[in-house]
Amino acid sequence: MKKINCAVISAAGMGTRLGYNIPKTLVDITDDRKIIDYQLELVKDIEDVRLVVGYKSDKVSKYVSTKREDIKIIHNQGYETNSTCYSIHLATEKLNEPYIAIDGDLLINKNEFNNFVNAFDGNTLLGITPAKTEDGVYVNLNESEEVTSFQRNPHTKYEWANIACINKPVIINKDKPFVYPQFEEHLPLKYFLFENCFEVDTPGDLEVALKNLNKL
Repeated sequence: MKKINCAVISAAGMGTRLGYNIPKTLVDITDDRKIIDYQLELVKDIEDVRLVVGYKSDKVSKYVSTKREDIKIIHNQGYETNSTCYSIHLATEKLNEPYIAIDGDLLINKNEFNNFVNAFDGNTLLGITPAKTEDGVYVNLNESEEVTSFQRNPHTKYEWANIACINKPVIINKDKPFVYPQFEEHLPLKYFLFENCFEVDTPGDLEVALKNLNKL
């Protein structure tokens, strides 16, 4: 097992499909907890946490600074046109060690997250989850517990969970629109199955997540 000391949370996007006019990471999940609160709980034992902000960055930065003082805030100034790939690039361009890449709209079971971190052996490890989102990227798997391909259609049983432990030779290209295609030239890659991982991308996704809070 190889220790992983860095996590990058990509939270620069505008969250237009959710329609709340706030960064998705600031969406209220309970009366006193937002999505970012759940994520900061996940990474509380990781030494180097980098949060990439963009849309309404001052609100995100101000809120997060009250929760964890040592978090590194990185600004994606071109968030309106740049992708998550660009956010990851900004956070890791001078990093020479593996890291966890987490989308800023994920709610994940704490124990499963810890098991995911512990399963990292130095090779890039992809997170997958039972298909449940409205706009999923689906995966095909082999009997060796590896992802063999990604696809939009047809649907499969599992989807890309938008979380990965990333290590060289995988390098995220800042100019690409999506993260998952950048794993394709390195497939097959080992996966970790998150039974309880919920992406909040649309109102329907949020409804599913709220119905499953007891599983986090």
